[in-house]
Amino acid sequence: MEVAAGIHRLTQGVVNWYLVEDGGKLLLIDAGAPGDWELFAATVRSLGRTFDDVEAVLLTHAHSDHTGFAERARTEAGAPVWIHQQDREMARTGKALAKNEAGTTRYLLRPEAYRTLFGLMRRNGLKIVPIHEVSTFDDSEVLDLPGRPRVVHVPGHTAGSCAMWFEGRRAVMTGDALATRNPLTGRTGPQIGPDGLNRDSEQALRSLDALAPLAADLVLPGHGDPWTDGIAEAVRRAKLAGRS
Repeated sequence: MEVAAGIHRLTQGVVNWYLVEDGGKLLLIDAGAPGDWELFAATVRSLGRTFDDVEAVLLTHAHSDHTGFAERARTEAGAPVWIHQQDREMARTGKALAKNEAGTTRYLLRPEAYRTLFGLMRRNGLKIVPIHEVSTFDDSEVLDLPGRPRVVHVPGHTAGSCAMWFEGRRAVMTGDALATRNPLTGRTGPQIGPDGLNRDSEQALRSLDALAPLAADLVLPGHGDPWTDGIAEAVRRAKLAGRS
């Protein structure tokens, strides 16, 4: 689905990832689960492109439902993989460096938790596939990649969690720093991730302050539908929603 000029949202129901077109080249933002590879390949073909046109894979954070086929894209499509320096080791080794704030057992009465779990299981998305070569970026960098995204560091979900701001398109991809559907509770509307998936939920709420000033009408989250009422309003509602 083309959600804005040259920005395509790809999803198989649990997690979103995006392809950005610019100057005949493609930039992949996040890489779903490993089983999403065929959707990625089919979408590239449908755009009249080849793997040679994929300039890079840009990861918002190192969780398995966002790093999924990144290593395959690196080896088969020749696309370098980029991630914030604080999530580099998790992406490279597949091992979390710290525990999440809470366990997931408290969500086991929620149907949404099973929807997410089984959706990822079907596509082998419960464990990180290690990415053997990873390049890193830091906060506020403007990357010389299609669309020229600016990195906005928003830690809390993970230490290196980032949003990607496409200023010229007035769009921001927030990864899991700000979602519109909770993958464990099913709650809809702007919000941070649940405690069971966050390293530090209070930090995640504070990090929203870095997003609020951005000139972005379109918010493209890692979970849930696009938000079209602007990032400032999304942040306001996410803070009101609080933790889950």
